[in-house]
Amino acid sequence: MNASKQPLTSRLSWAVPLALLVGTSLHSCGGPPEEKPPTGDEELVVIVIVDTLRRDALGCYGQPDARTPNIDGLAAEGVRFDQAISASGWTLPSVSSLLTGTWPSMHKALGKRSRLTPITDDLPVAAEVYAEAGYSTLGFVNAAFLSPLLGLGRGFEVFDHQHAYNQEIRRADETVDDALTAVSERPADDIFLLVHLFDVHLDYDPPDGYVAPFVGDRREPAPPLSMRECIQLQQDDETSPTEVDLEYIRGLYQGELAFVDLAIGRLVDGLKELGRWDKTTLVLTSDHGEEFWEHGGFEHGHTLYNELVHIPLIVRTPSSGAGPTHVVDRLVRTIDIMPTLFELSGIDYAPSFEGKSLTGDLQGETPRRIPAAFSQGTLYGAEKMSWRTERYNLIVDQAKQGPDAVELYDIVEDPLERHDISRSSPQITQELSQELRRFTNDLALRAQTISTPEVKDMAPSTINKYLESIESLGYSGREEGEDD
Repeated sequence: MNASKQPLTSRLSWAVPLALLVGTSLHSCGGPPEEKPPTGDEELVVIVIVDTLRRDALGCYGQPDARTPNIDGLAAEGVRFDQAISASGWTLPSVSSLLTGTWPSMHKALGKRSRLTPITDDLPVAAEVYAEAGYSTLGFVNAAFLSPLLGLGRGFEVFDHQHAYNQEIRRADETVDDALTAVSERPADDIFLLVHLFDVHLDYDPPDGYVAPFVGDRREPAPPLSMRECIQLQQDDETSPTEVDLEYIRGLYQGELAFVDLAIGRLVDGLKELGRWDKTTLVLTSDHGEEFWEHGGFEHGHTLYNELVHIPLIVRTPSSGAGPTHVVDRLVRTIDIMPTLFELSGIDYAPSFEGKSLTGDLQGETPRRIPAAFSQGTLYGAEKMSWRTERYNLIVDQAKQGPDAVELYDIVEDPLERHDISRSSPQITQELSQELRRFTNDLALRAQTISTPEVKDMAPSTINKYLESIESLGYSGREEGEDD
């Protein structure tokens, strides 16, 4: 294992520190739950979020060189959604929208660079709904943007968060093993489990054995490839690296994904070994994709083009294997995930979860199509929003005025969004712009009734001081034998 993605030496268990320092209510307070024997009917609801996963990197979504047999197997056993759209192009607002079932303007978890706003306390989150219904709620997540300081840990009995930026992350195999251990300790419980895997994100640093199959003999620049190393490969007179260099960068990305796929296979096998798979509903998705200079840029958080917001979504239910698998080609959104899972679990939920259940799609029905999917928010640069229909993607740059503020792409004829047709198709541009304006005006009015939390400074220097203060209270969670 390379140094950049080794576990942190101060791995933190957040449950008790959060209760003491930021007032998080914990499902586990009040003593251990009463032991009961398993009946064999215990439900397990799992959401696996593979951070920064492009849909076209997966074999089941058409990548011929992918080594993703386990994810592809889930798609073969379940339902694959071909037109799933994320609520944003970066992690915090995207995952927060998934867990609250509404748009970033409503849940408020947005920001720029390191100054970020937590999820508002005015809205319930998924783990709170499941905890109220009597489920054990377990979260195993990585990276700064999913910190419990930003409200992501609300409602979780266990929220095992490893704080890291692009280095020193907890690898997918470790995250999965920690999650399986927690599930094994609750054999008689209905469980809601969130697993977040960060490996595919920068830095690109595949483990030993996952480099050569994807890049051949090339070894320079040596992994880990950070943002700096990738940008340095750009040509002086071009906006992207040479095709050879780009192939190397994407090869390392695919190597990371192959390792993640192995860990997902371990998760499935582990649940089978525990006797839980027959009652498991599993959702696999991503918060956003990754740009490899398709539109003159790199990474994510700066645009709302297809490579960032058109994401994979696979749903496997206990009944999936009973009939023919199928692909859903209608437009769906990540805000639809929690209403779907609540309905499958028979749980009532608040109307603030504004997405629409996809259970009809899972049963082979043809539900009414939604008119459009809305995405918003950037981590860097000007604020942007998009209005995505099944045929068009309208993108608005909120820092500009007039025609220059709008881009329009026919994603049926031009799925790579190479040709802006906003000026050559003025009527369509006007119609979609009016739809977006009506939608966002209504959203803004409703958002005024929702409180906005204070901004958190999530800069490394600030967070490191916080982590040191936690450790000083004796909550380092340090394991025996961990290296300094």
